[in-house]
Amino acid sequence: MSWQYNYADIHSHILPGIDDGSRSMEQTVRMLHMASAENITTIIATPHYIIGADNPPVEKLVKLAEQVQQEAAKINKDFKILLGNEIYCRDTFFKDAVIDALKSGKALTLAGSRYVLVEFAYSASFKSIRLCISNFIYHGYIPILAHIERYRNIYRNMSNIEELVKMGCCIQMNCRSVTGGYMRLKAPYNRKLINYGLVHLIASDCHDDVKRIPIMQKAVSYLESKCDKELLQEITIENTIKIIENKYI
Repeated sequence: MSWQYNYADIHSHILPGIDDGSRSMEQTVRMLHMASAENITTIIATPHYIIGADNPPVEKLVKLAEQVQQEAAKINKDFKILLGNEIYCRDTFFKDAVIDALKSGKALTLAGSRYVLVEFAYSASFKSIRLCISNFIYHGYIPILAHIERYRNIYRNMSNIEELVKMGCCIQMNCRSVTGGYMRLKAPYNRKLINYGLVHLIASDCHDDVKRIPIMQKAVSYLESKCDKELLQEITIENTIKIIENKYI
């Protein structure tokens, strides 16, 4: 029988009408119901932040998060909606501008912690990823590399992933990438990365209520027979708590 916990999803696009995630509050509410069914009781909303783009002001994000919190409380009084950004590092040229945006509060860390969710172009070189990750760490942030399975220049190179981890970078993988879905053929390798201790977190990266839905319990249940139980609890429970409490993973 599958063990169940209350989960925190640290990567989601659940705020309505902000990025390529939820299109409306109605869709957001449907996503919240799905999340609740997956035993997710804490969600960090992480809308995209792109240097040079017309990013929504933080005040708007805060207001939307409060509205989503009100809807979430109707579903489960213990539901918590927290706020952050998924920061797109499109070029090393902008690495210092990203730091300036964080320090000025225009870009957000996860739930007010020192943890920063970052993503790169799928074709980004390992050199550029390493340089940007190093820059976050130098300035006192703890980078979490979003959806590790998407970067062609590091995904199949464990030594590159190991190097990032040794530097102090945390690694996040999407739930659907371990159970199959649109990356079905890569799922066995993704689970291998987990078992090798190279993944610190799994998260939904949900965008809608149809294809990219909020899941967690399904992934945990699937991984139970394929991963060490203590490791599984670490990447699904313990590490998310450490992020929210701003403690080191």
